[in-house]
Amino acid sequence: MNSSIVTFITSMIIYSTPLLFAALGVLLLEMTGIVHMAAEGMMILGAYVAVVASYYLNNIWLGALCAMLASALFGLIFAVLVIEFNINQTVLGIAFNLIGAGLTTTLNRAFKTDAVTVQQQFAKDALGFSAPIYIGFVCIILMWIFMYKTNTGIRFRSVGENPTVVESMGISVKKLRYEAAIVSSMFVGFGGAFLSTGLLSKFTENMSSGRGFFALAAVTFGKYTPFGTFAGVLIFGAGETLSFRLQAGSGSFPYEVALMIPYILIIVALCAFSRNVKDPASLGLPYKKSA
Repeated sequence: MNSSIVTFITSMIIYSTPLLFAALGVLLLEMTGIVHMAAEGMMILGAYVAVVASYYLNNIWLGALCAMLASALFGLIFAVLVIEFNINQTVLGIAFNLIGAGLTTTLNRAFKTDAVTVQQQFAKDALGFSAPIYIGFVCIILMWIFMYKTNTGIRFRSVGENPTVVESMGISVKKLRYEAAIVSSMFVGFGGAFLSTGLLSKFTENMSSGRGFFALAAVTFGKYTPFGTFAGVLIFGAGETLSFRLQAGSGSFPYEVALMIPYILIIVALCAFSRNVKDPASLGLPYKKSA
């Protein structure tokens, strides 16, 4: 295979990895009926915490773990407000995105963390792939097995379709949704951590650049399946790789147009392949336990 094609494919996979973890997190929560509109805020929070923790703990894996825990706390608060107080999930998600962006920007400017550089790097193989990339591949398979081959996964999907029936079987809808919210947020946080410490070695303000929303689009494109979601993620990765190459080229291609390419590809893909997507029946709907 032509070396330039191999290089393009490997770059596409590398740039897709942060979004892959975020998209798997979105998929996990949305299959239980909660719209994961807060993924953008959790991802930028994870990116910030990973850099700071990696720098002070001098361990990039501990930095990623701290990012996952911070995002899990964010996700728990989000779940409490949605599950216990039935706050509109879309509006609350947007608020959390604003909080995540505002909090990390404030901390960054207050403590000058944009000057912090993480010295340690994830070890890479001959293709330029690091361990988190292979972990991402494994997570796709495990997510499919979990969703379709385990009792807990089937319960998660059932909650997203008809929580009343799940409750009638003596299964706690709240417990399942809390579990999904925490674990899914950890996925998103790890995606943010890999963005700041895997692709880069530092934090920059608003570096998630809408990837939380791309994760939502990838899940919709993938029709709420792990492998379909991965296909949607690769479209973004291809667009970002092409964008970087056009910007790095010596031609006169407008960089503003190059920056638009990932967004354009996602929109075209959604319009072309996601017209008949069937969302979980209870997605976004408030649920109160029957008396």
